[in-house]
Amino acid sequence: MLRQVLHRGLRTCFSRLGHFIASHPVFFASAPVLISILLGASFSRYQVEESVEHLLAPQHSLAKIERNLVNSLFPVNRSKHRLYSDLQTPGRYGRVIVTSFQKANMLDQYHTDLILKLHAAVTKIQVPRPGFNYTFAHICILNNDKTCIVDDIVHVLEELKNARATNRTNFAITYPITRPT
Repeated sequence: MLRQVLHRGLRTCFSRLGHFIASHPVFFASAPVLISILLGASFSRYQVEESVEHLLAPQHSLAKIERNLVNSLFPVNRSKHRLYSDLQTPGRYGRVIVTSFQKANMLDQYHTDLILKLHAAVTKIQVPRPGFNYTFAHICILNNDKTCIVDDIVHVLEELKNARATNRTNFAITYPITRPT
């Protein structure tokens, strides 16, 4: 009994709905298209947030306050060029951190030579692609002379190696600029 009443009621409702849709085909054909266009157009104002810091760190987090403190106490001179190793925010760049197993001095002759050999090996890397071989010079940051910018620590290590080669003992490393004396 109940099943028959439900069946008759649902059949009547769906029959009326089908008749209504069939009598207004333009509305039911164009309404989904218009709604899709309106919802799709809202994505044109959508901006992807690429800053991991903005997404994950609170507005007044301790990490942001400490970074601002470090930036104010240890300013980096970016007037000549902008080197990725000077950046303190994440980005698309690579960095190699070299440490010693025995916690030795990284500025001694052995480690200085190893670091300079590693730098030379990185700058000689080639990536063969069909029709072209990419080298370090193709992806590095160029300065005004159209040569690759090299991190200041590499220049310091080269000066230190030259000082050792000429038996200079009065070589001093100072922050932020090291000049041979």
